Amino acid sequence: MKSRILSLLILMGILFVSCDGRTGYLDEGQLSTISLLSDSEWLMSYYNPGYGDEYEFDDDTRIYKFEKTGKGWIASGSFSDASQKEEVSYFQWTFTTENFSVIYLAGHVVEGYWLIEKLTPNELWVQEAAQDPVIYPNQDKRYYKFKARK
Repeated sequence: MKSRILSLLILMGILFVSCDGRTGYLDEGQLSTISLLSDSEWLMSYYNPGYGDEYEFDDDTRIYKFEKTGKGWIASGSFSDASQKEEVSYFQWTFTTENFSVIYLAGHVVEGYWLIEKLTPNELWVQEAAQDPVIYPNQDKRYYKFKARK
């Protein structure tokens, strides 16, 4: 009986020592990235399909909204009229890298990987590719720039 109690105490001691004191699964940088991404609607302001042509949007645009739950939506909309959201389609998203620099989006209208080049409270710049850009860096890419609407 004493040996069982002693074994149990040793096992509990090992478990307590192995705890690193973390309060959650995400660090501050990861939480900050999620907040920056999900606190705004992202309105496409620039598109370059990667073969020379560039497009700038000043009113009619595509709007992306990322929810903290890993869900989101995309719609046709307007810079000047925040209530205009047509052809809404839903997607799921997740980060594929530990530093949260690559997003995978999957849905009926959108599927692919976004490599985040710049993320601030007001701007989001990404490279979109069909496959994970970390694993397959030399593939066709499209470039997008978004402006935030809170």
